[in-house]
Order: sequence, then C-alpha cells, then structure tokens
Amino acid sequence: MTDVNPTSDQHQVVCDPIDFTFTTPDLILNIIRPLIDAQSLPALLSLSTISTNFLQIIRTSETFWKELCRQRWKEKWGFHRRWEDALKWYDVFNNDQGRSDTRVTFWRERYFEEEQDATRQSISLRELNSLTFDFRFWIGQPTVVNERIVVKSGLLQSASRDVRFWWKDDEENRVEEGSEEWFSYRGVLTGHPCREPGIEWFMNDSSIIQWGFRPNLWPKGEIRRTENWGWEIRNPNVVMRA
Repeated sequence: MTDVNPTSDQHQVVCDPIDFTFTTPDLILNIIRPLIDAQSLPALLSLSTISTNFLQIIRTSETFWKELCRQRWKEKWGFHRRWEDALKWYDVFNNDQGRSDTRVTFWRERYFEEEQDATRQSISLRELNSLTFDFRFWIGQPTVVNERIVVKSGLLQSASRDVRFWWKDDEENRVEEGSEEWFSYRGVLTGHPCREPGIEWFMNDSSIIQWGFRPNLWPKGEIRRTENWGWEIRNPNVVMRA
C-alpha cells in the first residue's frame, strides 16, 4: 500500500512493508509485470524501500526471471528459437547436481546473457548459414501511371523471401592465411531475385559482405543488428532482413 504525506511540502510516497501474502513469486509477478522492461530493471533491483523478502524473490526467483525473460523476448526477433533453446538448457541446468552455488538462477543468468548478446554486431558463420533473408531493393521498378513515370520505394514489395548464404568448411571455401584477399570467408548465395546460379558471397571478420558473379561483384554491404535483435544486410542497392 502507498500513502501520500499531506504535511510535506512535496508529496512523498510512503511504502508500507509488503504483507506476507505478497511474498510468493506468482503474486509478485502480478504486481510488477506491467513495469518490466530493460530500462526499469536496474531501479527495480536496487529498491531499498521494499521488504527484504520481496527483494530476495526478485533477485533469486526462477519464476520471476523466467517471466521476465518471456516478457522481454516475446517482441524480439527469433523469440521462438530463443525460448525453446532456453527451456532446453534449463533442463540441463536442473539436472546438474554438482552446482557449487545454488543461489545462481538459470533464468537470471540467461536474461543478462541475451541482453549482452543483443549488443553484438558481428555475425558467426553458423548463424549466417542458418538464416533466411527477405530481399528488397531500396528503389522499385519505374511504372507508368496516368502517362507519368512513377518510381516507388522498393521496400514496399519483397523481391525474394528465400535468400540464403551457404557455407561449408572445406578446402574450396577456405581462405589461406597471408592471402591478400580482403575477405576471410566465402560461400554460395541462393534465392537471389535474378535466379541465376553461380552467385558467390565473401565476408571478412568485421561482417562486411559482398556477393555477385566474380569478378563483377555488386557493392559491398554491412551485416548489422536491428533494434529488435534481428540481422540486417544492406548495401547501396538492397536491404535484406532475416
């Protein structure tokens, strides 16, 4: 419960001690679920006006942190895979009888691991090889409307929804150490709107990528993270999103 002190020059919120009926993780979740987001989390964890029991549950409850993960991830790209992977590793965590620190909660650790990973700007070959991209041109094809040439944004319509960057760890795709080539990895691209076979892709360790028919490749692009934790590839001509 909260009261406003009318005798103070400035209204001050007074927090009464949490009643024992509100010290279960499920009930706590009902109270604070609307407040959960990445920005409010530090303040939530540092509250000093709430009962010690309440704070202990917030910091160590698997129920709380599991729900926090679900609320945080459900609007992010790749939610289903991220959630299923977490559930799988949670089972492994629970079966580990040799844990030395029983205070560690799996879901709390997982939350901060995913937050950290979301800041990563370089993509691994395994990730790139597993993703399917939606391909769109920045500028659409000119059309004639009422005897006028109209050029619409190419972002309004997908040119292909099944672009893949294939890579195999074999001699053909390896770049020898000391090579003067700008790229470190290479593979085959499929699903391009031109539908012609033989398109190759090349990428360095900084996630700069280029594709096309050698030696006449299309402009270099950059692989980067989007705000919703997805992956995007863009060059001056096109943008692809996983």
